[in-house]
Amino acid sequence: MRLIEKIKLLALVLMFPGFLYAQGWVKFVSEDDQFIVNFPREPDVARVDYETESGAIVPSRIYAVEDGDSRYSVTVIDYTVAEEAHVARCRRMEVELDRVSPNQCRGSGHLRDIDGSIAYEAWKIRSRNNGEITYDAFGRVDGIPGHQIQILHPDESRSFIGLYMLDRRLYVLEGTVPGHYPPPGHFQQSLGMLDEMGRRVRYEGDAEGNYSRIQARYEYIGDEDPITGEPMSAFSEANAGRMIESSERTGTWLPEASSQVFELRTYTAEQGKLPNLLALFRDHVTSLLEKHGMAHVGYWVPQDSPAASNTLIYIVSHASRDAAQASWEAFRADPEWQRVAEESSQDGRIVAGIESVFIEATDFSPALMQR
Repeated sequence: MRLIEKIKLLALVLMFPGFLYAQGWVKFVSEDDQFIVNFPREPDVARVDYETESGAIVPSRIYAVEDGDSRYSVTVIDYTVAEEAHVARCRRMEVELDRVSPNQCRGSGHLRDIDGSIAYEAWKIRSRNNGEITYDAFGRVDGIPGHQIQILHPDESRSFIGLYMLDRRLYVLEGTVPGHYPPPGHFQQSLGMLDEMGRRVRYEGDAEGNYSRIQARYEYIGDEDPITGEPMSAFSEANAGRMIESSERTGTWLPEASSQVFELRTYTAEQGKLPNLLALFRDHVTSLLEKHGMAHVGYWVPQDSPAASNTLIYIVSHASRDAAQASWEAFRADPEWQRVAEESSQDGRIVAGIESVFIEATDFSPALMQR
């Protein structure tokens, strides 16, 4: 380690006695609960039943490490099974009350539990009454919305708590450190939630409040740079002048290549037949398109003449060009469509022309969700 770096490190140690707490930490990844976080060592894991606000029981896991006077934990509450848990609660109540009401055991209350999960857990934390709440407000991690609470305890220790929900899993991150320690940023800032492929999930918002997933990679304390003694990264001095191996950047998420295509179709109706065409689509065609594997994106009519009086424009999406061809062949061969088409043309044809164009999204186009 160079002299200047040693001086910097000594200054930090003198200023913050708890600075060295971050040295030697490990990156911990839970494949079961889909998260990544820094811990002082491998955590102890406990499986605990969790009672939701409505009284249903869902599973949870507590990942915890005691490190001297400090404690770090991540609790993952699994709301993915909330619907089944509500049905089970209903069945238990039937037995306890000796009453059978099958129509009431549909698990419909689980959505309330999911929507209110962060607020309910925050209320439980406030109800501990084990110190002064010094911060209690909205927060985000990797663009994922949540809530943050800070508590000053009678012994001057402080707790820093974050609550975040992703894919019906509630993550409760809690670090408690002595009063003379700095905030456990090394722990708090390392939390990342992963998708089903183990890739870190990160969202970015625009000025209008719309969020979309962006490329992300793991950010954690790994090996030390042999020159500076700092955490190794692609920008470390020891890496200067050499190519970084792809394996050194793990957890990267990129928008997946897809063969999905969109089809822009323009229908020109016969004179005065646009209302008939719109009724045909509204009452029959849209459901038939969906039946044969085509996903609706949207349907429009022009505002300006002359197209406003005779034009319907719509976009559907297909898994691929081959899938599009198969879907249209099945659509045209469908007896229901043949019947509807015949009935709709009894007073004369209603479509004068059809134009179809296959299109694909650009790399700067906002993501379109299939319905």
